[in-house]
Amino acid sequence: MLVVCPVSALGGAPGHPRSPTLVECRERFAARPEGRETAMCFFQCAQVASARDAVQRELAALEERHPDHGWLPLVLGHVKHLTDSRAAEGPYLRAAQTFRRVQDAEGEVLAGINLRVILLAQRRTEEAREWTQRVVEVASASGRPDLHARALIVQAGQHYEVELDLGRAFRVLKRAEALVFPDGADGLKKQYLTVLSTVSQRLGRLEEALDANHRLVSLAERTGDIFLEAQVRFTLADIATRRLERDHMPGDRAQALGLARQALAAAERSGSPTLEAWAVRLMADLLGDTPEERREADALLERCMALAEVLDSNERRLTCLWTRAERRAGVEPAGALQDSAASLRLASEAKDPMLLALALRGRATVAYRTQPLPEALDHAERALDALEALRQTQSDASSQAELFATWARDYHRLAGWTLEAGGATGGPASLPPRAALARAFAVSERLRARTLLDALLASHALADAEDTPERRTQRGAVQAQLVAVQRRLLDPSLVGAGREDTLKELQELERRERDLRPVPRHGAPEFASLEAVEQGLGEDEALLAFLVGDDEDHSGTSVGGAWVLVVTRAGTQAHQIPERTRLVAAATLFSGLVERRDGSELGAAVALHAQLLGPALAGLPPTVRRLLLVPDGPLHDLPFAALRERRDGPPLVARYELALVPSASLWRHWRGQAPHAPGGEALVLADPEWTSRQGMSRPSARSRAGIFAEAAQLGALPEARREGLGVEEALRDTHVIPRLWVGTEASEHALKRADLSRVRVLHLAAHAVVDAEAPERSALVLAPGTEDEDGILQPREISQLRLMGSLVVLSACRSASGAVLPGEGVLSLSRAFFEAGSRAVVASLWPLRDDEAADLMERFYLHLSKGLSTSAALRAAQLEAINEGLPPAAWAGLVVLGDAALVTTAPREDGASLPGAAGALAVIAVLLVLMGLGFGAYRAWGRGAP
Repeated sequence: MLVVCPVSALGGAPGHPRSPTLVECRERFAARPEGRETAMCFFQCAQVASARDAVQRELAALEERHPDHGWLPLVLGHVKHLTDSRAAEGPYLRAAQTFRRVQDAEGEVLAGINLRVILLAQRRTEEAREWTQRVVEVASASGRPDLHARALIVQAGQHYEVELDLGRAFRVLKRAEALVFPDGADGLKKQYLTVLSTVSQRLGRLEEALDANHRLVSLAERTGDIFLEAQVRFTLADIATRRLERDHMPGDRAQALGLARQALAAAERSGSPTLEAWAVRLMADLLGDTPEERREADALLERCMALAEVLDSNERRLTCLWTRAERRAGVEPAGALQDSAASLRLASEAKDPMLLALALRGRATVAYRTQPLPEALDHAERALDALEALRQTQSDASSQAELFATWARDYHRLAGWTLEAGGATGGPASLPPRAALARAFAVSERLRARTLLDALLASHALADAEDTPERRTQRGAVQAQLVAVQRRLLDPSLVGAGREDTLKELQELERRERDLRPVPRHGAPEFASLEAVEQGLGEDEALLAFLVGDDEDHSGTSVGGAWVLVVTRAGTQAHQIPERTRLVAAATLFSGLVERRDGSELGAAVALHAQLLGPALAGLPPTVRRLLLVPDGPLHDLPFAALRERRDGPPLVARYELALVPSASLWRHWRGQAPHAPGGEALVLADPEWTSRQGMSRPSARSRAGIFAEAAQLGALPEARREGLGVEEALRDTHVIPRLWVGTEASEHALKRADLSRVRVLHLAAHAVVDAEAPERSALVLAPGTEDEDGILQPREISQLRLMGSLVVLSACRSASGAVLPGEGVLSLSRAFFEAGSRAVVASLWPLRDDEAADLMERFYLHLSKGLSTSAALRAAQLEAINEGLPPAAWAGLVVLGDAALVTTAPREDGASLPGAAGALAVIAVLLVLMGLGFGAYRAWGRGAP
């Protein structure tokens, strides 16, 4: 979009001034030749087509007489662009060079922005990228916030429009926000919020996009901008439609349709055929299937096609076509196929992977309703291929995951349709059942935990061009600044505006740190095939992979439903389970009842067992003793161990060892690692001791106030200290040598600098703070150790620990919990330890009581020290807690993640221990001291959020 001054409307229109004449512009320039306002008069004059040649000659003559007047070639470029965009390149380039020579930053920035537009139109993307960088450098050096903000918005456009890198565009925009608000001009605010809305929507950040558009509504009302109002009305309707697809809540469709009607009315008032075309297509998509609604939709789609012809826009044509195709599928199959094929051809020509994926989605929907099912499967799979091409344009893992999450439903749909084609729903089979199972399983694996899989498979293959020594040095400097800022935030005396400013500084540093991370090299994904998983399972194991989708979309078309694939050495079966919206409510209710600790969860436990596991477990071979659960959606936080077949029957953990795995491909990756040689160490950090800067002990936290305020108030964990001693004692007679660090020794500094190559078990008994909105701020709270650390061990630091296939035990609140991203899974502290190289993690789904956590861990390590696998040791500990009458809240929240079969310890054959009586006396002395401190007292507070 050209950056120009406001232009007067053509003369003669009521209420608008006429365009100035060439004579008037000459007189104005003669009177005030400096600056841009009089130069812009010539552009206003050129709005009359018959005057353009004369205007160009006049500007060229003035440019010769005023070689240091950069606004003259800039305006000449504007005038030439009205008829021939290529001809504008030369004047824009001269303008930029002139402004650079006379050191006019504003002029050079505006000329560079316009020149970039010309270059992009000619697909000269590398030159456009160079000019974008130049614009940002000049604007940043100018010291003008408005100019810097404008340049950053252009840079964000370069990232998302040209490079298709949505995550980087979003971070650049957030850098610009402080420059735009609160003092920026209305036009700059409009430009910023419009781009932020677009990028946020594409990333699936619908709440962020919604907030941007509410701010735009206020701006449109204040300025009386009817075009902006129409644009915002459409975007609000579009977001409501996206939320309808995501949340599938009753009443959402009627709300979205009402907003679409408002958008159409606003578009008609604005006189914009583009906005009108958007609105009529969206309304047609949302209308139902009654005769009245069908007639209205048909009329809207005719109007949509007519507007596309007026605009001569292939993008508008193809969106109208795929919407009309989907609506015609049930009544006019041949016409629907013709429309969807035409839409697909136009999308292929556009070379936009997002448009192509959407067109293929529409083509698949039409094929599902009009053709044999294998045709629909092929188109749906091609849509996923287009999406994955778009995924590879994202330069960081979190953006890849966010983008993928917006398409999780398409993977559910393809998997469900494939199982339907194999006869799993009871209808006729159009694919061999075994082939359908294998294909659905492959689709499931393509969806799950992709960025974690990429990180583990390609951790040694970072893009050399990106991860230079200079970038590593820069990232280290930014990380040091992050620590310093977080230390300030941990100071309870920092309040009010000072705290707000420091949080903004933290956000900017976090964005800079993410931009400096190395980019993983994309290779061929190594997904586990169904056959390979079957062969890799033991006779005593079964893998249950859940696919939790919806049954139908808002038009009533199947979108795959919800399934569990049950994989054993003997073969694989598929069973339908309740759809996502039902499971969200049921799982939330069950977890809430468990927290009550009064037995009220029994009915829900039986119902969920029947819905999720009944048929699956009934068909298992009698040899199966371990269940490897691959959860999806609302099942990530479900305590499977507490489900039971009957109210008076034993819980699931009484029948099976249990483990959660992010995907079968990751399970196979971990299971394929060579076993550790005997020996090694166990590193135990317990009850880290940290005091405030004033040397005062931290008070107990009484309310949640963000992770920094919360971490600063967390109290001591005396039971965790007992737990650490118990772990040390349990492992003393094994091949693994325990090292116990407590209090100030249990520090972030010490852990980061420890040699972890021989560590087989890493045990952390500490507080955890979890931020579901900003998962990368979640942390384990340790002692700092030095002034260079803050004691807040966060995922970006955990992932650099370089663990060597060890077992990590996180005896901390909610260490297995966090934000759930569709497809990717839980963005938890546990996940970061897998990125660091752990093979299995034991962690908690919910807050742990200090004393109960210590008791359960003591039991776990006693069994682990006997040479049991990780899942067998945890099951044995949980059974002992059950036999003592403890409620599920005390034991069901602790879970094994990753390789359940991992064995880390074995008893020493010689029974060697600490040397004789000296070792025994040392232990007794420590216990006596701790008893004197009141260490065994009941703790009301847990290990995390109080």
